Amino acid sequence: MIQPALRLKTSSALQISAQLCRSAELLQMDGEALARHLVRAAARNPFLRLRNPKPPNRIAAENVTATDSLYAHVLQQIRTAFRDPCELRVAIALTEALEPTGWLGRDLTRIADETKVTLVKVEQVLTRCQQLEPTGVFARNLAECLRLQLIELGKLQPRTERVLRNLSAILDGGADALALATGLAPEQIEEALRDIRLCDPKPGASLQPPDPTLRRRPDVLVFRDGDNWLIELDREALPRLSLSESSDGEDPAFVRLQADARSLIGAVRLRNQMTLRVARAVVSSQIGYLERGTEGLTPLRRCDIAQRLEISESTVSRVVRGLLVQTPRGLIDLARFFSRPLGRSGGPTESRRHLQERLRHLILTEDSNRPMTDQDLAHELARSGARVSRRTVAKYRQLLEFPGVHERSRP
Repeated sequence: MIQPALRLKTSSALQISAQLCRSAELLQMDGEALARHLVRAAARNPFLRLRNPKPPNRIAAENVTATDSLYAHVLQQIRTAFRDPCELRVAIALTEALEPTGWLGRDLTRIADETKVTLVKVEQVLTRCQQLEPTGVFARNLAECLRLQLIELGKLQPRTERVLRNLSAILDGGADALALATGLAPEQIEEALRDIRLCDPKPGASLQPPDPTLRRRPDVLVFRDGDNWLIELDREALPRLSLSESSDGEDPAFVRLQADARSLIGAVRLRNQMTLRVARAVVSSQIGYLERGTEGLTPLRRCDIAQRLEISESTVSRVVRGLLVQTPRGLIDLARFFSRPLGRSGGPTESRRHLQERLRHLILTEDSNRPMTDQDLAHELARSGARVSRRTVAKYRQLLEFPGVHERSRP
């Protein structure tokens, strides 16, 4: 008969404490989100004392929107330029039809129907709207946008007018097609194009509001002290927690609340320590970016930081999400310091963002009479150490919104 026996067996298991779970949750919060969370926690727990951070010295969000928005900028001028209620109604309808570029994105006939006026009236109001700033807004197409700016610059010559009327020829057949369509000599076309290049094809783009996430207070401060770079948390932006002792400590409910308060204070401390560790590791890896801009940006992945700090990659991802860093180059999302390496296996690598900037420079400085193909661009990049394929060049050229070689052709 087999007798049952008791046996002891050792095993290892990961036990996650409640404080660790809470710390992981807090890691995903930026400074403002953490402040809101702690305010709610302090309202529920009498053992928590909370001292709110100092209010940031910044322009109110509504003021930023009012001054930087294309529509607000135009409407402010319209209310001054139009006194007649009917004309003002049409002008506002035209403003609502503006695209972010500043061009008009709706047919005038439709606007006439919506405002219950004649098409002639809409055209009259449009002519006056096209005199507003920035010059080129309310244009119905590229040629009209450029024409308005050339008039203001005093450079609308007959040859330039002929080129504007045949701009589509450049896209269809390049310089030869444009010369054939206009009947102008190559030197006349070059002079006209030189004037056209002084214009802004998207006059409304500069008046779009900035990213609203960059209006809040930074979480990390980066500044130079002699030859050293200092990386610190913006302590003034963080709420400060402390424990309020009570004589009613024997009550079980109060004991639980007091323990929860201690746990939250510890979790916040761990969150701040981990945030600072990750921020220091990321920023210190990209000192070249702080000193030289995109040119100094080196390949950096989240797994690189995780290996260096001996933490999980998911922890790094939680920390960098939404974290803002104040640097001498402005307010930057910490995630922008990461850039995946680009290059062939076994060869030199560089950051994708740096390669994009180099590609942009090559295209902007190329000979307008002999623009480079994607293969030519790949060869030029390879000469300076970036071995990338023609297909990769084509992909990044499209991301940078540069047309192909035929569309970039100049007479």
